[in-house]
Amino acid sequence: MSSSESKVILLAVDDSDACQLMLQWVLDSGLLLPGDQVHLLHVTMRDATGSNHLPGADYFDQAHPHEAQRVVLAMLQRRFLHSLEQRGLRPTVHMLQASQDPKTIGRLICSKAQDLGCSHVYLAAASGHHSSRGKLARMISGPGIKEYVQQHCSVPLTIVAAAGDKAEVAEFEAAAAAAGVRKPGTTVHAQGPAVV
Repeated sequence: MSSSESKVILLAVDDSDACQLMLQWVLDSGLLLPGDQVHLLHVTMRDATGSNHLPGADYFDQAHPHEAQRVVLAMLQRRFLHSLEQRGLRPTVHMLQASQDPKTIGRLICSKAQDLGCSHVYLAAASGHHSSRGKLARMISGPGIKEYVQQHCSVPLTIVAAAGDKAEVAEFEAAAAAAGVRKPGTTVHAQGPAVV
């Protein structure tokens, strides 16, 4: 890819400080430039009966979202979209539903990265600083998802952890090394301080 080509970047996000910190690290590192195609992927929870809490929506109409979509879009605006737009980036929001199973969510992330022709995927390592929104807030940065994506994603992946989360980084790298799954395109960065 030449330096004049725009990159296609996927940021998998949820309502957590860890994901907000990941975005801030990406922005502060100068990894995104105006003209890059930025995609935010947010996975919402499907309940045990298989009913969606939100209508099925990928590339949902942001001008007329249903009430639940408005709530999620407000969170995305507060945590992510505003910062991206201030940098001249106009991200596309992808909202998908899934069970809470880490493999299912990991598959969605890998599939979306492949479908979009992404040049890079960014994930947050879970930290202890999640919002009070419970399981839904931690769907992307929760346990098991980043490990699945690291093993199965066909594009380069960066996992960003809070600087104070050295145990999280060490545990992840040790597990990946022990399983022999460390792919050449995967990096883990520690960034701090935690977002409040």
